[in-house]
Amino acid sequence: MFRRPYARIDVVLLAAGRAAVRVDFPAGGTGRGEPADRLDVVLGLLAWTMHRTHESRGPAVSDSIRVLASAVADSADGSLPAGTVRGASRSQGQMDVVLENWPSGRGGAYVRLDLVPSAVGPVPVLRGSPAPAILGIAALAAGAWDCAVEDLHGRLALALCMEGIVAWYGEAHRMSPPRDAVEFARTHALDRLVMAGRAIPAPLAGTPEQDADPV
Repeated sequence: MFRRPYARIDVVLLAAGRAAVRVDFPAGGTGRGEPADRLDVVLGLLAWTMHRTHESRGPAVSDSIRVLASAVADSADGSLPAGTVRGASRSQGQMDVVLENWPSGRGGAYVRLDLVPSAVGPVPVLRGSPAPAILGIAALAAGAWDCAVEDLHGRLALALCMEGIVAWYGEAHRMSPPRDAVEFARTHALDRLVMAGRAIPAPLAGTPEQDADPV
């Protein structure tokens, strides 16, 4: 039986490295708040990218995520330096990715991920079978988009979670479901913040042990 997704992220890749991102909440979200669900769909795309990346390409994709995570953590206003998000496609080769407003018409490569209910909690479900290169560009574009809409604390949470995605797949967990990577990334970010004595930002709501007292 089809269940309406809690949240959904759509990414469209247009010509010449242009991309647009849209997030909505068909079923009203999980109840943790929009920042938490928004973080999950972005992390879901990153996790699915690593999950579908061939081992030979894993280090390069991980490096791209690390570069973006570092720039997100350093961003004072949500903007990112030119060239932070780079991708490659067969038709256009290497390119810098620039975010635009959502287009009025359809066109270009389209990527969709839903956050759906399950017995084990929200699960990121990738719709369709986008090529790994297209999926990778879409995931990085989603991370850059989320950086632009978060506040300082939300950007730190995003950066630490992206760091967690890379760490998870660095330990050869490629065959495990992307949901596990998202949960690990959230816990990784939370642990880092608690160890630093930092407040827990809204995007990490619903993370296991989120109520732990900072040390």
